[in-house]
Amino acid sequence: AGDTGEIKSEVRDQIDQRVADWREEGKGEIVPGVLFIDEVHMLDMECFSWLNRALESPMAPVVIMASNRGVSHIRGTDYVSPHGIPIDLLDRTIIIPTHAYSIEELEKIIAIRAEEEDVNLDED
Repeated sequence: AGDTGEIKSEVRDQIDQRVADWREEGKGEIVPGVLFIDEVHMLDMECFSWLNRALESPMAPVVIMASNRGVSHIRGTDYVSPHGIPIDLLDRTIIIPTHAYSIEELEKIIAIRAEEEDVNLDED
């Protein structure tokens, strides 16, 4: 803790205890969610360590990471890896490549939206 902006372990323990108390008293519940990280290549090794730890939790979120990088340095290190993501985390992921829509696909999307919005379109 300190200059790094990290939360001290004592504070984490107090928060964990408070959450546990609230759960026990029926005042709250923990619901897993979705964590979307855009520009994931901007994270440093400490962030990736936290993410790995979060993924091992019983309440692990679904994590969606987006990056437009190929092979690049992991921020703050001399390590190079695909998308700037540590190899041990990459081993736990499914990579879904994306592509730009074709003109035909765009026309179809616009036509569907126009129909839903009751908008008349010209061929131009």
